[in-house]
Amino acid sequence: MDLQEQMKEYSALKALQIILALAEQKGWVNISDIAEATGLSPSTVHRILQELQACGFVSKNKEARQYKLGMGMMNIALKVNMSDYLLEAAQEEMIRLNELSLETIHLIAPDNDKAVYIGKMDAKNQIQLRSRIGWKIPLQCTSGGKLILAYHSREWVDSYLNYNPLKQYTNNTIIHKETLHRELELIRQQGYSLDNREHNPDIVCIAAPIFGIDGNLAGTIGISAPDYRFSPEKACSFAEEVKRSAAAITEKLQA
Repeated sequence: MDLQEQMKEYSALKALQIILALAEQKGWVNISDIAEATGLSPSTVHRILQELQACGFVSKNKEARQYKLGMGMMNIALKVNMSDYLLEAAQEEMIRLNELSLETIHLIAPDNDKAVYIGKMDAKNQIQLRSRIGWKIPLQCTSGGKLILAYHSREWVDSYLNYNPLKQYTNNTIIHKETLHRELELIRQQGYSLDNREHNPDIVCIAAPIFGIDGNLAGTIGISAPDYRFSPEKACSFAEEVKRSAAAITEKLQA
């Protein structure tokens, strides 16, 4: 590790010290209190607080010149808690779908402009999919990703597309905006989404939406498999079972 990397790591540790010190407090805290709690100099604390504030991790009371954890940290905590809760609530249905289909089951959650695998149950066949928990996937061409788009407003989707132009991954990838909007409308009508070799030319997936206590989409559950044993027609034959699983998980989240 070179000197520059060492300095970055040291700065990150100091920022973490400050975040932990703020987390111990119930209200607003001034710089001297944070310096005393962390052993850092007031000037160092002030500099790092400015950086954390710019990221939304710290809020500042300008009049009192005091600080507390900001919404950025709360959003991270909520995402972690929701992912854990979603995974726990989905375990029974992931097992059921895995035993029913003999194929890979994925649990997916929204992650800004991507989707992320938070749960996976491998197929009961010799040939397995390479997907890993923590992998991020695009929204436009995956069954879970298209569900995330489908349950946002058209304005949100248009804004998303302005910053994420439609990229062609396979010959089946939707690359025209209006075609995608028609696909999203069909998904809302059907209550499930099909990825017909749109992200990977050899993989077919079907997924259904899971909703949280606020009524917004919290994640998706689906079946994925190689197309030689899981045609689009076969995938759609599992549509009602996938929707049933998603509804059961939704019921647990909203209980």
